[in-house]
Amino acid sequence: MKVLMIVCLLVSGQLAAQDLEAVTDWSNRVELTTLASGMVGRVNVAVGATVSRGELLLELDQRRFKTKLAAAESRLEAATQQNSEAKRELDRALELYDRTLLSDHERKQAEIEAATADATYREAEAKLATIRLQMEYSRITAPFDGLVEIIHVQPGQAVVNRFNATPLVTLIDNNHMKAIAEFDQRTAPQLKMGMPVKVGIRGQWLNGEIARLGIRPVVQDANGPRYSLEVAFTPQAGMQLRAGEKAVVRLNLDSAVDR
Repeated sequence: MKVLMIVCLLVSGQLAAQDLEAVTDWSNRVELTTLASGMVGRVNVAVGATVSRGELLLELDQRRFKTKLAAAESRLEAATQQNSEAKRELDRALELYDRTLLSDHERKQAEIEAATADATYREAEAKLATIRLQMEYSRITAPFDGLVEIIHVQPGQAVVNRFNATPLVTLIDNNHMKAIAEFDQRTAPQLKMGMPVKVGIRGQWLNGEIARLGIRPVVQDANGPRYSLEVAFTPQAGMQLRAGEKAVVRLNLDSAVDR
């Protein structure tokens, strides 16, 4: 009797596990560009290169930006000195005014000159900050650790991003992947976001969880509608998976019912 119960449990457990054919894809794939326009000055990486977050990938020709930066720094230096002198003049004017040695008009003129000098200084400071921001926008750095998939431009090529952003580098996150499969209407009620599943690939089973459940059919056939299922998983170190590889998503529907 006990043997029969064990066999029944094993059979029911096998029936509850459902395998879905799947293919791998990148979890995060982004097309990167600059907010500034100009000529491509340097491409620091090659297709297939592994990069770290913050690493410089590409930059526009910096000569124009450096010229603007030098001019802005000079203007700020001059405005700083003028502002300091105007403040000293205002202090002297107020002191003379307190001693009744200066008229109201002269005191007011000193205050206006000090305010004008301060405004000029703040404007020069803001201009310098804008130029530095433009220089930052003329460079592309990696937003995450990943792999360079495509380089869309070459040094010397013009980039005009005034109206439409032009992709310059495509970066993929090869440390996090997803397996894309399909499920039917009968399976749908048993699936939950975040539900743990197994991903079988290259003879190994990896832990994963449901990251997306489609609500619009991706295909309609004689068996009814089928929906997209995305499972997020992390490849083991050194696996170096590629997008489009065949995989299997194993659903444990018993655990889905319990949840």
